[in-house]
Amino acid sequence: MAILKLIQIFSAWKKAKILKKRLKAYNFGEITWKSSTGSTNEDLMLKAQTGENHLSVVIADHQTAGKGRGQRQWISERGSALLMSVLFEVDIVSDLISLYSMKLSISVVRALEEFGFSQIKIKWPNDLVTLHQGEPHKLAGILAQSTIKGSQATVVVGLGLNISLANLRGFLPNIRVSALSELGHPPDVIDVAESILREVFLTDIDGESLLTDYAKYSHTLGTNVKIEVGDERFEGFADRITQTGSLIVKLENGDEREISVGEIIHLR
Repeated sequence: MAILKLIQIFSAWKKAKILKKRLKAYNFGEITWKSSTGSTNEDLMLKAQTGENHLSVVIADHQTAGKGRGQRQWISERGSALLMSVLFEVDIVSDLISLYSMKLSISVVRALEEFGFSQIKIKWPNDLVTLHQGEPHKLAGILAQSTIKGSQATVVVGLGLNISLANLRGFLPNIRVSALSELGHPPDVIDVAESILREVFLTDIDGESLLTDYAKYSHTLGTNVKIEVGDERFEGFADRITQTGSLIVKLENGDEREISVGEIIHLR
């Protein structure tokens, strides 16, 4: 596949150089591409302590300690996924930190549309899924981490996007997963990274427009769902997203619940 060919032909340093050249017109910070690392999120969180610039990027061909939500391990084989994190320096007086993962999820969907992948949806909060026989299969996961100092915050948002399945289903037999290779011919990994980062730069953190775009791509809104928050379980109708990215669920008795964290299961 094309992504594997590029990984074989170009070193990580060369791929970073190509990406920097393509994104020269945009105000990105340092762009680093690694052959292998523990976690791209952790790399940027560490760099932030030394004053790393806004919109710095770390990409890796392989992670040995990748993480998903809830401290779950993110599993991927070398060269089978785009593993990328972006750093945002945020004025917490004017910006909503929780919306940056939403910003990245929308950017990824838009970018993949450019390559002809129009069937990708966002499962709340920020998983990207494709539908197979009506069931959502996970294509990508997004994880945000942040630190706050005074009136400033550093937000690092990481992406794990499956380009090819490789042996992923063997590693995760009980999880429905998908990859771009199942949806069509997967584009080169550098092209995917470039397109996503361009969309990240162009997508504003503006409450109304961001929420409108999120609703457009949402697989969750307008469906009946079961929510698991800790030991609590309840069902309802996924009605809308708040300005802070929380999910409003309407219960059968007419009450509403605002959910900021939790597991969601779509009901038929």
